Amino acid sequence: MSTSASDGPVIIFDVLGTLVDQAGSLHRHVREATGYDDAGVARIVAEWLGYVAERERAIVSGRSTFVPSDVLDAEALERMTAAGVLPARALEPLADASLRLDPWPDTIDALHQFAAEATVMGLSNASRRVLTGLSVHAGLRWHQFLSGEDATTYKPDPRIYRAAIAAVPDEDVPPYLVAAHAWDLRAAAEAGMRTAYVPRPNGDPPMPDDSFDVSAENLGDLHRKLFG
Repeated sequence: MSTSASDGPVIIFDVLGTLVDQAGSLHRHVREATGYDDAGVARIVAEWLGYVAERERAIVSGRSTFVPSDVLDAEALERMTAAGVLPARALEPLADASLRLDPWPDTIDALHQFAAEATVMGLSNASRRVLTGLSVHAGLRWHQFLSGEDATTYKPDPRIYRAAIAAVPDEDVPPYLVAAHAWDLRAAAEAGMRTAYVPRPNGDPPMPDDSFDVSAENLGDLHRKLFG
């Protein structure tokens, strides 16, 4: 007997790094905008993502007020331009790079498979603007997505996971969070979600003592493990 999305489980996907290749896509965009070699590109991307991560940590800790991720991206680019790390000519073409991240090869087909049998949601630190852009650019299939903007905080703040749980149709059945980042899954489990780990390049691999509800080789394998 087939399962429809309305009576299947709720599967919530992390987006950046799990469904889309954030680091690899930014490397490509930076290379196209600057013409730099691999070392120069890697430095820019590392500084960009490092700045955003530090600002997110400051917001979660209460040391800074909330601003959405696209504002953090703009701050990072402007700082690197002012410091001479990023050429001024690259600022404009990179301004919307986070909206143009490419999906992993298995993402699109898997999302359509899951959406036929489950309620599919996205949960991301990315802003609503970025998530809308990614949905269009990458062809991501959702029933709903939630941004850090909806909880005015960032992962791994428990409030963002509680906001996701509150948004599911049946709060008595814990949703799954699917992520390539073990730190994300640990925080989700503490908030009461079930967890599914899928490895990706540049993800955060599990520690020896981590235990998730499901571990899969890729999204297709995850679908088989959840639905048979």
